[in-house]
Amino acid sequence: MNERIETIGVLLGDYLVDVAVRIWEPKDSKSAVICIHGFASTSQDFAPLAETLIKSGITVIAPDMFGRGQSTFFGRPEAYNLQNQMIAIAVTKRYQKEKTCHLGSSWGALLMLLHVATQNWMTSGLILNDCPISNDANTNRIGKFLTAEATRIFPTWNEAEEYVLTSRRMHFLTGNWKNRYVASMLRKVDDGWRMNYDPSVIGNLVEKEYSCERLLKEAPKPVLLNFGSDSCYANDPRLIEITRKNPNITFLNSMTEAHPPSLMKPDQILTIAGYLGQCMG
Repeated sequence: MNERIETIGVLLGDYLVDVAVRIWEPKDSKSAVICIHGFASTSQDFAPLAETLIKSGITVIAPDMFGRGQSTFFGRPEAYNLQNQMIAIAVTKRYQKEKTCHLGSSWGALLMLLHVATQNWMTSGLILNDCPISNDANTNRIGKFLTAEATRIFPTWNEAEEYVLTSRRMHFLTGNWKNRYVASMLRKVDDGWRMNYDPSVIGNLVEKEYSCERLLKEAPKPVLLNFGSDSCYANDPRLIEITRKNPNITFLNSMTEAHPPSLMKPDQILTIAGYLGQCMG
């Protein structure tokens, strides 16, 4: 698969930091999708999706957000503010094509919605995968889970691998896909392995107040609100109201996973590819 990683230097105040951008680019591509991963994930999540999309001539662009994967770890909670995360997304503009869609998963969906909205909705279409409309007991529960996970040390690779596959319900992955996914999710430390995100990012997650209801009701471009069939967010009654008020919104909650759909299973990949095809004409 035609994949590369480019490291982009970004000046934040007096510090030069890195944003690692994973790119899958077919020859003579004229369309692209920019993808933002979930809170405790990396750009590697989109590799299976990219394998299919590049066959249709679509370039896939996915940065590691600050404090994840191969991008800079700040080690300070205050550095992981919303403004800095928006800068990490902004570097992807250099890779955009004639037609560009945007996709975000979970926490990444919130960031992508904000990015697109503050860029005057310059997108051919937006996919929000398991995006909570606002913070609630579910988002706070997940935040507390990640708080405990962030500093957990696994003494052996096998123990760490099993934790990743079980906690993320990824046992359906096999062979190279499984190996690549697990490797992307773990980081070596002196006394073993831990998850591949900076524990300091937690300081800007738990119990933050937000709501994206108005942005969705006013969205002027096609938006797919995609949820797993058992998602804790899919039963929010505001989703029905948003879909009723805005004809640009498509609501889907049939993917056979809870929070969030991995977008790595064949049926999920085909659903996303089909929607992108509609948006890009």
